Amino acid sequence: MNKTIVALSTARGRAAISVIRMSGDDAIAIAEKIFQPFPQQPNLLKVGNLATRYFNERAMCVYFVAPHSYTGENTVEFHCHGGIAVAQAVIEACLENGAIPAQNGEFSKRAFINGKQNLTNAEGMIEMIDAETASAAKAGANLLENKLGKRISELQDKLLDTVSACEVSLDYPEEDLELPTAQTVKKELGETIKELDALISTSVLGKVAKYGIDVAIVGRPNVGKSSLLNALLGTDRAIVSEIQGTTRDTLTESVNYKDIRFNFVDTAGIRESSDVIEIEGVKRAKKAADSADAVLYVTDDPNDRSVYPTVRPQIRIYNKSDLFGNEPCCVDSLVVSAKYGDVEIIKETLYQMFSAEEIESSDLLITNERHLACLKLAKQQLTEARNACETTTLDVVTSQIRQAWETLGEITGTNAREDVIDRIYSKFCLGK
Repeated sequence: MNKTIVALSTARGRAAISVIRMSGDDAIAIAEKIFQPFPQQPNLLKVGNLATRYFNERAMCVYFVAPHSYTGENTVEFHCHGGIAVAQAVIEACLENGAIPAQNGEFSKRAFINGKQNLTNAEGMIEMIDAETASAAKAGANLLENKLGKRISELQDKLLDTVSACEVSLDYPEEDLELPTAQTVKKELGETIKELDALISTSVLGKVAKYGIDVAIVGRPNVGKSSLLNALLGTDRAIVSEIQGTTRDTLTESVNYKDIRFNFVDTAGIRESSDVIEIEGVKRAKKAADSADAVLYVTDDPNDRSVYPTVRPQIRIYNKSDLFGNEPCCVDSLVVSAKYGDVEIIKETLYQMFSAEEIESSDLLITNERHLACLKLAKQQLTEARNACETTTLDVVTSQIRQAWETLGEITGTNAREDVIDRIYSKFCLGK
């Protein structure tokens, strides 16, 4: 028997409505005790009175009969007035009649256990909830819609077909069957590896979609780095002064542009110094540049042709263009005036540099580190199996292919360990 769990499914605090969810074998029976008149049929909201220890609440109730619910169990939802006290009173009424408090993500975990979703669906849900840009929400929606899950299942089916053919040749060598050769298996594995490569390659754009682009603003003191940050953000976030060395530490702020996020990092001016604090600031500036996705090297000297020493993509920014007699012109350079807010070209250049426009047309992006790790491991295992086709027997190759099949299954949860499943669902809020 599944114990009936209850939790608040909407945000805690002042709001127009609160939704309290119950799921389990006794959910409907408990709801019938406290809500009247109870709905006469499932899936339709009914207005009625909800009795609590403290007051009667005018609310709405809807119930879903197993297995036709989110969790796959009998499920009830109460839609009440918003606020902390009302929601808590309703939850207490459910607890007094036999329900128990839900744990984080327990509703969704039950949905997984009951076959209503896989792990990629669950992780897509988390990404949609956490999304702060349209691109991040779209990536999460694709996971929620099981696009990755379907792709993984297709790859697993291909591997299973290869394994099955190999095992037939091993178990029934005397039968007159068309059996696979080492070259055939090698070719089939090569095709699957290419498909894995294609998925893995989307992780570059996936990172941009989910986390945005980290951009370090570096340069000598007083070239206008902090002014540039303020202009990019459209607000006075960083202190600006004519005194050199004003910025001593890194300052990170984010701004959305089109459908992605830029995470700009203002840094201390880079120069030789005997000041202990400034030395530390320069060290942090260099560290920020080394870890960023891109670097904006800022100068206010129109004759400056230097670049920042980094392997990261960088753009030279000639700031204070309002003071230039003749505008400089160099490859990979932009001329702007932070003073007058002339900086949108920087965002657009970064957007194009990372091909961010492709996110909109992408049907599936790898945004999850766990998924990426599994894909890379499966590719490694299949590469070893393909190489083994030249040196060993098909039974050994078959064993290695099965390892890759199981690794791919960890993505959707068909072969995932219990601790992995628990860790994923623990990221959910109480009522999800």
